[in-house]
Amino acid sequence: MELVSLGVGLIVNTFLKNKEVHGAINDFVTESVGWVRDWFKGDEKEELIKKVEKNPKSTAVKAELNTAVTQMVKNPKFKSQLEKWVGESKKPFPSMKNVVDNLELETEGAVNIGDKGKDEIPYDKKNVITNSKIKAGGDFNLGDM
Repeated sequence: MELVSLGVGLIVNTFLKNKEVHGAINDFVTESVGWVRDWFKGDEKEELIKKVEKNPKSTAVKAELNTAVTQMVKNPKFKSQLEKWVGESKKPFPSMKNVVDNLELETEGAVNIGDKGKDEIPYDKKNVITNSKIKAGGDFNLGDM
């Protein structure tokens, strides 16, 4: 089943990536590891996840994981969440436009963040400000005009 093989590959790659980030924050990886841990509770499944963490490239571990995921996809809730997770993993990067993050700005003039006109493209994030402090001497506009 393609969903199982994609899911197994994603689980293995998630744990490989988790080792690579060395504490750096990567939302998708962090959320993915949490999701996997939630579904792999119980003595046998927890031991399997420990094996994946220890040696994610092992053929034997991948085979054991494949068997577990094949059984788990029989649960409709797990299958639905796995399909969503696989779909999210296929997105190369979130599509963003006019996103401001981690900025301190003080200006005497106006601040306009947005587009003039309409976009036909849907974005995952558009016209968003996070972790920022903006002080404008004039008008402040966030959004398309």
